[in-house]
Amino acid sequence: MELTLNKTELAGALPALGKLVSRTAPLEANRAVEITGFANTLHFRTRNIVEEIEFTMFAEMDEDFPATLVNFEQFRLAVRNGKNKSLKFEYDCGEIFFDDVMMAPVKGHFPLKERIPEQDATVTELPADTLSALSLLAPLVDKCTTPRRVLCGINISGDGFTATDGKELSNIPAQIETTGSITIPFPLTLLATKAFGETGKITTWQKDEDTHFELLLGNWTWRAKAIRGNYPDWKRVVPERTEATHYVSFQDDRAERLMRYLKSIPDDKEHNNAVKLCRLPEVPDNLHLESSNGMLFSILAEFDDNWDDLSLAVRKEVLLHLLNAGHRKIELNDACGPVVGTGGTGQNIAMPIITKTRQAQSEQNAEQTTSEQTDTQPVVQPEQPAPEATEQKAETTTTNTNTTTSSKENTTMIDTNTIHTVSAPVQTSAPNYEHENEPSMLDDLTASIEELKSKLVLLSDESVSISRKLRKFAIAQRQKDREYRQAKRALNRVHVVSAA
Repeated sequence: MELTLNKTELAGALPALGKLVSRTAPLEANRAVEITGFANTLHFRTRNIVEEIEFTMFAEMDEDFPATLVNFEQFRLAVRNGKNKSLKFEYDCGEIFFDDVMMAPVKGHFPLKERIPEQDATVTELPADTLSALSLLAPLVDKCTTPRRVLCGINISGDGFTATDGKELSNIPAQIETTGSITIPFPLTLLATKAFGETGKITTWQKDEDTHFELLLGNWTWRAKAIRGNYPDWKRVVPERTEATHYVSFQDDRAERLMRYLKSIPDDKEHNNAVKLCRLPEVPDNLHLESSNGMLFSILAEFDDNWDDLSLAVRKEVLLHLLNAGHRKIELNDACGPVVGTGGTGQNIAMPIITKTRQAQSEQNAEQTTSEQTDTQPVVQPEQPAPEATEQKAETTTTNTNTTTSSKENTTMIDTNTIHTVSAPVQTSAPNYEHENEPSMLDDLTASIEELKSKLVLLSDESVSISRKLRKFAIAQRQKDREYRQAKRALNRVHVVSAA
């Protein structure tokens, strides 16, 4: 059986199929893709322990053929190395050929697809912008190990699509006719399909204590287990729109400049990647931004009449999520309340950073208290040098000192914050040059660093040379493998002709 397939369509499916293939798995079946054909449709399926994905494409077939496993890496190279816009697919007695490239079957088999019960399954239609909504919510999913496992997924309910990591929340309303809700795991494999604009449906059913689902989107079918647990009642943290007393908005062209600025800010985990937003009296028509590392930026914006001296700090990731969702307006009540992004897709709610602000305020209050105490201290003249220790009198200025008296001696501490000038006393004794000729520790350290730098440069050059040799060896090995396969196919053809 010989078929002609669209190379562009099949090559576009490779990234998503490869997401669930383990290149280092000990079992060869875990490194394979399953190809089967029936009812004029070709099915390509890959899977891991917890999920699987399947791609289908139309093909006119004279007969069906059973599921066959082939190595995914060989399958990927055969598709990408095709010289024409169409691929010649051939199935012959368990062997599969792509443009005369034979792929031997892999031992083993995939588990059978999960059977969907006819009565207890629930089918829900999904809108055409499902994948776009999931891609906008993906950055908000909590990808770290958390006790609240349910936050590691995206919730689908009658209120639309919702995701939160406990610090930031986003909801995208959608017309989904369902009474319950389901939390799907992080949809990395589904996002790689790039099936934007495709309508689909999700089928859920209960098996033992787990909820299974099958999500169809265009030519793709994604199957996995839903995440256990009840999703948080996120509506309770959404502030009323009528309560917002402050807002700032900007145009699309300013938003693009702001996005470039945020992406250029280096990560500062110590300060939570904080970005301060404020309005300067000198330029009241501009929104002023300052990162934790001192990078400044400002854009033309519109403010409400109550903004004035209000300033708040938020994480740069929050601002990027707002801009990516198309939000161009930020609403809030005060610097310690929720920040709501509006004007784009859905709504984003996030909490500002207030820990550092309170710490800075406490430090400022402490500095003011210290300065007030310093100003109220008495003025004390420094002690005069002894006559036998100098031949000239020192000219001194009035300084602020803290005097502490003990039972044995009086010690005078000069305040380092006060600038004073003292004339140099006359030297009456020779300085001690006992350690002058000894080698400096700083010089030794500098020499060691320079020696280490030279060794590192040498090692870097050697690693580059070895990498170049490895690439040449890999290219030569692939060429030998290609020649071997061509020779083997020629021998097979000669054997077939001689046998006939």
